[in-house]
Amino acid sequence: MKILAIDDEQLVLLPLQKRLEELGYKVCTTTDANEGIGIYDRFKPDLVIVDINIPDFSGIEFINYIRINKNSSTPIIVLSGNTSNEIITNTFKLGINDFIKKPASLNDICARIKRLNIFFKIH
Repeated sequence: MKILAIDDEQLVLLPLQKRLEELGYKVCTTTDANEGIGIYDRFKPDLVIVDINIPDFSGIEFINYIRINKNSSTPIIVLSGNTSNEIITNTFKLGINDFIKKPASLNDICARIKRLNIFFKIH
């Protein structure tokens, strides 16, 4: 399984990438959502993990790119410290598959990825 993780904080991405690679996933990371578009198109991930509050090109814009511009159903997990009910509701309306509030444990993130992976293999 290939995973693209986008977060403006390297301190979030580095341990996440290390843990996911230990579990056997291929992982690409970036701190720039705009750069993430190019990576998404080349890497063709099976799952995207994205933060909402990214400077210049937000996670919302990235989600819109995947869902509207690419018309893709690639599973998306939002990993964000922005936990306003409006943001959470709006991201689900855009078609995300899960929302994880920061700070989150690596165990929780990995369990949710595994659950999504199983779900998409069955359906």
